Amino acid sequence: MRWGPGDCRPGDMIRVRLGSVYHYGIFVTEDEVIAFGMPPVAEYADDPERFTVCSTGIDTFSCGRIVEVGECDRSEQKLKKDPDEVIRAARARLGGTGYDLIRNNCEHFANECFFGVKKSLQEEEARKKWADRPVCDVYIAEVTDVPEAPGIACSERENEILGCRNGALKAAKYSDWMLLGHAAERSLALDISSLDFRKTAQGKWTCGSFEFSLSHAGEFVAAAVSNRPVGVDMEIVSEFEEKRGKKAADGIRRRFFTSGEKKLYPDDIEGFLCCWTKKEAEFKRRGKGNFHPLLIDTSRADSVRTVIPELKPRMMLSVSSECVSSFRLFISDYTKSGTAGFAEV
Repeated sequence: MRWGPGDCRPGDMIRVRLGSVYHYGIFVTEDEVIAFGMPPVAEYADDPERFTVCSTGIDTFSCGRIVEVGECDRSEQKLKKDPDEVIRAARARLGGTGYDLIRNNCEHFANECFFGVKKSLQEEEARKKWADRPVCDVYIAEVTDVPEAPGIACSERENEILGCRNGALKAAKYSDWMLLGHAAERSLALDISSLDFRKTAQGKWTCGSFEFSLSHAGEFVAAAVSNRPVGVDMEIVSEFEEKRGKKAADGIRRRFFTSGEKKLYPDDIEGFLCCWTKKEAEFKRRGKGNFHPLLIDTSRADSVRTVIPELKPRMMLSVSSECVSSFRLFISDYTKSGTAGFAEV
């Protein structure tokens, strides 16, 4: 539909721009314009008909702005109703309620009267912007026990978890997948039980509906969700100190840190783990090939961020994403009962 200033005729769909949005209605006469709700301006904020289908004059509808008239293109000419039918449909809705900014607004109303189809281009644009917004959320939770019947919708993943002989690793894999479900639902409004997951030749699980990355360390698991490629890695400082120590860290540092990284990160365990988790996260984000740490220079990367969550034991967590500036971290109290609460930190 093309829009522009013009003479209003009975049965026309009209609109007026008020700030960043358009207010839509059906023109009958100069004294009768039917719309779902009063114009969204401050002077009508307390009007009892603010969110009902009501009739006003053109001056009230337009708030002094330029009124645009909709002109149908060739395909729309076949769909639009007769002007008298448009007016009857609009008048039949007078007094109606149930206004919803996203699902049932003035544009939905006008299109339904004019075409018989409830739609809103403003809604579609808002949904597209919402879907395209940069998301980079990481969730951390404690490892939980694996029930006899895990109830994972992806049968291949469930069989993989149940077939794991290492009890601790089995629990971590299960907890990570459960946490992934909560993260996808909370951050992206996705139900992973209805999505298609596949495993790559490199052993990485993927999904066509969103990007994710998993990690675990000690009694904790982490799940990163995004609408861009993402990688996450975490390490517990005390655990690395006990199992490998400063000597091992120094050896890895000499062999696999770039000259820039050797200058950037402190020569201690925390400095080492900060760099190493960044390398792992960056590798996971790329999602292909073999891990060659010396070829990943985190001193020159602006797509990786490291944080130290307020948890005990102390840990290093790194996330890699092109939208890392939108990074948010949530600590989850996921429990064996299957419920979870999240606190952003």
